[in-house]
Amino acid sequence: MITVGIIEDDPSLRRNFETFLSTQKDTNISFSLNSVEQFLQNKNNYEEPLVVFCDLGLPGISGKEGITYIRQFWNDVYVVVITGNDDEAVIYDCIERGANGYMLKPFKLDDLLGHIEIIRNGGTLLSPQVAAKLFKQIRKQSSAIEIGDYGLTTREKQVVEELLKGMTYKEIGNVLAISSTTVNDHLKNVYRKMGVRTKSELMRMILKT
Repeated sequence: MITVGIIEDDPSLRRNFETFLSTQKDTNISFSLNSVEQFLQNKNNYEEPLVVFCDLGLPGISGKEGITYIRQFWNDVYVVVITGNDDEAVIYDCIERGANGYMLKPFKLDDLLGHIEIIRNGGTLLSPQVAAKLFKQIRKQSSAIEIGDYGLTTREKQVVEELLKGMTYKEIGNVLAISSTTVNDHLKNVYRKMGVRTKSELMRMILKT
């Protein structure tokens, strides 16, 4: 059973979320709220979800602040931003605060189960345009970024460096003359050594070193 939390102030979109998820046999809604304040008031009463979809443009406490609160309360939950804001600085700030994904509105609810499955398997939800903006922001700081001593091999560091350029596994494989499967294997080792689960967590750790 996949448990989902929703914080969205658009009643129509929230209802669509609820209706869609309630028709799926393997999903359960832990909570569906219109503000971070509602979450904070009742957080102890909710079942810990696998993923929380959180809007940014919320009344009162912002969605960005909400990411921080959710992450403090549930360390392992996946927080996915849902918003129409594709500003580089906002995307970057959300990832730094602990977001595991960033979905731009509008999106198809029919794709939601596939997105959740990506999360379930340890992946990160970043639409191509969001990923491009995020990597661009990271590259601006790349001269100051060094991968710390986590026991990474030379090849693992090379894979990470290419990943931070915004390359896909296939593109990284072409550059390093290895298969995309080998790239994936290297990244699994990197994640394990650095104590992270997803690409967004890897980015946050590297940016803080």
